[in-house]
Amino acid sequence: MENIFSQATSSTLRTRVLEMLRAAIITGKLKPGDHLKEIELAEQMSVSRSPVREALRQLEQEDLVEAIPNQGCFVKRFDQDEIVDIFRLRASLENLAFELIIEGELFDDSDWERLDRMITKQIEAIELQAFDTLTKADMDFHEFFCQRSGSDLLLKHWRSLRAQIQVLFYQRFKILEEVPQTVHIDHLRIIARLKEGDIAGLKLLNREINARVARDCIEVFQNHKDGN
Repeated sequence: MENIFSQATSSTLRTRVLEMLRAAIITGKLKPGDHLKEIELAEQMSVSRSPVREALRQLEQEDLVEAIPNQGCFVKRFDQDEIVDIFRLRASLENLAFELIIEGELFDDSDWERLDRMITKQIEAIELQAFDTLTKADMDFHEFFCQRSGSDLLLKHWRSLRAQIQVLFYQRFKILEEVPQTVHIDHLRIIARLKEGDIAGLKLLNREINARVARDCIEVFQNHKDGN
């Protein structure tokens, strides 16, 4: 396997190894179906096998890695049904967040200003074709509503999907050239409905966006299985 990692050296070695492996999966350096061998990964990172083993366990919990008995760990392959389920669940959680925000009047001027800054960051990432930055900016935008909903449980469940969605988003932005241009437009539409307090319209819009995104991701992972 080609060495795709820099040397991990810090007091937070376990966290660093986890972050490096997660980033490699998200960006497609480690592709769906790749065999993740502890010895090889440890050698590339110049660490012992212990932090690698712990990182793989965590990534398995995040549904980015599959452990197959008597075979080892592999980068997860997402099938069509899983992708549909991920975005249906995300839409449901976010719609609950929107409802809590609107009914509880939880947004103030600083929240709208923060959303404006997020949109600006997304536009800059689109112009630069910085797909890693755009992926994170997109995820941060959606997570913000869950944070402001006031429900820790809702946020916890949404975050359990984040890593999987990041994997799907990065390849979607990279492969479908027209898609990045839609990100801030979709988000501006969401903000407009939220400002209007239109719960029903906002929920419908969010379900439609998530369904479209799911179709995009299915196209990418069915027709571009090598991640290129």
